[in-house]
Amino acid sequence: MYKRLFKNPAFLTGFIFLFGMLSISIAYFVINGDEVPKVELMKDGKGGIMNPPYSPLQYPPLGTDNFNRNILLLILVGAKYTIGTAILVTMCRVIPSVLIGMFVHFYMKPFRKMLNSIVDAANFFPPSLLAFLLMNWVMLDGPLMDPENFPYDFTDKLLIYFAILVVMSIPSLTLLFTNEYDNIMNYEFIDSSKVLGATKRHFILNHIKPFIAPQIILVFIREFIIVMLLIAHLGVLSIYIGGSSLQTDLFGNNVFVSLSHEWSGLLGSWWPFLWTTYPWIAFVPVVFFTLTILSAKLMLIGSTRVIEHQFVGREKEDSVERKGDAFYGSEDRFTLVRKSLR
Repeated sequence: MYKRLFKNPAFLTGFIFLFGMLSISIAYFVINGDEVPKVELMKDGKGGIMNPPYSPLQYPPLGTDNFNRNILLLILVGAKYTIGTAILVTMCRVIPSVLIGMFVHFYMKPFRKMLNSIVDAANFFPPSLLAFLLMNWVMLDGPLMDPENFPYDFTDKLLIYFAILVVMSIPSLTLLFTNEYDNIMNYEFIDSSKVLGATKRHFILNHIKPFIAPQIILVFIREFIIVMLLIAHLGVLSIYIGGSSLQTDLFGNNVFVSLSHEWSGLLGSWWPFLWTTYPWIAFVPVVFFTLTILSAKLMLIGSTRVIEHQFVGREKEDSVERKGDAFYGSEDRFTLVRKSLR
């Protein structure tokens, strides 16, 4: 199946973009150590000094920001932190949910209705607002109101950000996988295995695993898209990955700046430029968020097609076997073999 994924054009296109962005960002870190120098002042055709920030026409390809830094380099530096964080958060959401869902399915059936009601009720609360309320003090209010005595450093804020994004989604994902296990265990061949005395370990390795593995791929890509959207929303609300620091830009404005130059921090600090004469500054992170999400969507479409094709192939094989059984009638296959040997 994995070879078919990389042969699918949609999946391969999305994968190349994501892998390419991560690779270029890591390579830049190895070469320059994430340093983004300020652009020197530029002169016009008459020799006069032009005031920054510079547009993409003046300083291609993406121009400079309100600190006169190269926007393209900022995007490249922040790519590994943004996409990498989304991948790690998604992994820590999906993998525990697979295991917890299996535990709930086998050992907590009497409490399923209560758990379903709690999770369904919690799903009505907007995740962006919930994350903002949980992170607001650590990421925003604390550093702003009492920066000298604030006890959390960059690592603490990064871990808190990471933990909140992971924990808030595990209940719903656990319920999703639990329901999927229920569907798998309702197949007819499961009843045959139960009659033959199959253990839970046998069910997991031989019956659940082949069905759930493709579903995990689809859920993983879907959760990656959700996490990227959530990171972008939090950026607009001035909640950045790893926190922020208050700095003064070229215009004399005090703005929160991301400590790692990740895309949500760029989006949040550049968002006000949408209503100024420098709108391209705010559009750049929006475009790259959009391209990343579209790439993941292409991977999801490609994965869905490959998995559907795989299951259709299995259904055809099963139908052929059933037709063969009908041809043999009530005779056992091995009985027919023995008769032919005689």
